[in-house]
Amino acid sequence: MSRPGRRRAFTLIEILMVIALIGIVTGFAVTRVSYWGYRMDSNIRLLQNVIIGAQQLAITRNVTVQVMFDANEHRVRILQDFNNNGLMDASDSARYRPLADGAQFQVPPTTIDGAAPAYMTGPGVIATGNPLQKAIRIAANGSLSGDVVVYIGSPRNLPEDFRAMSIVGATSRTGFWTNGGGAWLKRNN
Repeated sequence: MSRPGRRRAFTLIEILMVIALIGIVTGFAVTRVSYWGYRMDSNIRLLQNVIIGAQQLAITRNVTVQVMFDANEHRVRILQDFNNNGLMDASDSARYRPLADGAQFQVPPTTIDGAAPAYMTGPGVIATGNPLQKAIRIAANGSLSGDVVVYIGSPRNLPEDFRAMSIVGATSRTGFWTNGGGAWLKRNN
């Protein structure tokens, strides 16, 4: 029996049980969250920034810039092509940007533009002689060699992890797409 004026407190066992229940519920919630979608989103943003930077480089330096998407090494090469021959010569300079968090250039189940599935589609894609290294060229005025769509995915190769970046040839403007439930959805830039 409690005395009047005295508060009832929680016992140590009650507090431990509540903490254990919170831990169990949190454990279930964390395992249901997929961080791969966030990782793929950040890699598409990285690719968008590479294209924007390459376009600015082409305009400010008045030089053709070739951006190569290397599906073998999962990286992007930005080449200042001073002699405009599409090859890396001694006078040219190049920078590399790897994809992060396990992202890979991958062939999606379906494409945005209805082309045959490939990790890069569109009339602006330039073959480099290696099927795992395709490129685009940005002219000194900032325009692209043509419209292009680039696809990335996770090592899990699940449809919901696929992301796409569309690039409009005339302006080099980029768009961001996700694969939700088998259909491509345009996201806000």
